[in-house]
Amino acid sequence: MKGKGPAVRKGQLLAMHYEGVFWRNGQVFNSSWAAGGPYAAQIGTGQVMKGWDQALVGQTVGSRMLVVVPPALGYGSKGLAQAGIKADDTLVFVIDLLGAH
Repeated sequence: MKGKGPAVRKGQLLAMHYEGVFWRNGQVFNSSWAAGGPYAAQIGTGQVMKGWDQALVGQTVGSRMLVVVPPALGYGSKGLAQAGIKADDTLVFVIDLLGAH
């Protein structure tokens, strides 16, 4: 669903809600909704995984997106053990873009 807000620009602080699941089994590994509040990060500067930087810059505030992140654009060959993410995991996210500043 495309939002009617302004386009997200590189370097902006983006507020979002998201849920991440593993492609391999559909299991949720992280969710801002479950954590009880939105997540904020600077976009397009390497603060988040490459897959998010590439997918979110240029999208419009108010959008709900389905983002599929292959391993090379996610956590790479190291994975992220504390979240159960393996080096070869493809990650799938539903992301609501709430605001950008």
